[in-house]
Amino acid sequence: MFGILADKCATILSNRLREILMVASANIKTPMMSVPVLNTAKAHKRAKRLKKQLTRVCLGEVLEKIDTKESLRLEEMQNKHRFYTIRFSFLPYECYREEKYVKPSDILRFMESRFFKMLLETIKKKSSKLALYNTVSTRRAAQRDVNDGVENVASQENQDNNEAEPEEEGRVPDGETGEEDADAADAKRKANQEEEVDYESDDANETEDEDIPEQEENEVNPDEPESQDEPSAPCPLRRKSHKKKKEPNEFAQQRISAVLESHGAIESYTYDTDNELWCEISLKLPLIKEYFDLPSLVTSLANNIVIHETKGITRCLLNETSNKNGEVVLTLQTEGINLPELFRYADIIDVNKLYCNDIHAVASTYGIEAALKVLEKEIKDVFAAYGKTVVNNIRSNSKCKPWAAGKNLNFLLT
Repeated sequence: MFGILADKCATILSNRLREILMVASANIKTPMMSVPVLNTAKAHKRAKRLKKQLTRVCLGEVLEKIDTKESLRLEEMQNKHRFYTIRFSFLPYECYREEKYVKPSDILRFMESRFFKMLLETIKKKSSKLALYNTVSTRRAAQRDVNDGVENVASQENQDNNEAEPEEEGRVPDGETGEEDADAADAKRKANQEEEVDYESDDANETEDEDIPEQEENEVNPDEPESQDEPSAPCPLRRKSHKKKKEPNEFAQQRISAVLESHGAIESYTYDTDNELWCEISLKLPLIKEYFDLPSLVTSLANNIVIHETKGITRCLLNETSNKNGEVVLTLQTEGINLPELFRYADIIDVNKLYCNDIHAVASTYGIEAALKVLEKEIKDVFAAYGKTVVNNIRSNSKCKPWAAGKNLNFLLT
């Protein structure tokens, strides 16, 4: 229902226009909201805090570095484990205070309650995936070896058959071979008897040699002093330091105990009780054949996991724009859509001027007439990027009469 007064505009069909007119999907690729902030000092101050509150924060954005140490421990022959000590160092609070809506205490609480469990689950899934892959590879290799073995056996049998024919031609008579076998058996029997005699004589000599050191050990060495059996003189006592070590308070001990009890693979856990800028955890994992790079796994998980977010919104920006009267207006723009969340801050933003480019969300919230206005504005914005203009109400245009009769005029090109 739009007359497009432009040249060759039928060939201009951007992804956004296809998304609006052809797909009409409820899940658009670039959802956004825009709403002006009330023109008061209090509203401007609170809008900055609202901007931080609506912005998503990932763990990787507040991490400074991750140090990993790996060791192997063999307690018994069947009790083998691989130990990992992972230390997470966080950025100082001053580095992200103006941009992120989290504090060091919130980060540590998230690490203790959720991140460690998710890390162990990820390790378990990774190990099982590698084990399955190795099992399949082993089966394929075994089947390949079996096929190769069958071929080798067949070729060996053919070779043996070919070698057996010349051996039969040069075979010696049975009588001569029988006499030679008897002589060889007698010579072998005599050699075995001589070896048994030599072994018996060697054993007798070894038993005599073993008795000698036992007697020497029982004798007392006259050169050694007799004071060795007596208790040694007590060493001088070291002075005890009067400084008492700082013991963790009950709250810190409860936090450590909660982390240790959350999973059986966690051996120890410590954290910065003063500034809450680091935490360190030790993991005890069974020794398996499948080995993977744990540091890269931890880094990937930290970059993808979210500490704080508002549902449907990934980022929020504050922009200064000018209105028709030339006054500077502070506008709040979001990447993502959550209309009910913005309605809660009617004392900071002007919800009557809120705009959203999701036609389905506007239709379900405000009605079909508001959705029609959004549709018109979105199509105008698409063609405005190409310097084109769109005229509303094409039914009033004289060129639309043939179109109304059912003829296709290719968007009324002029």
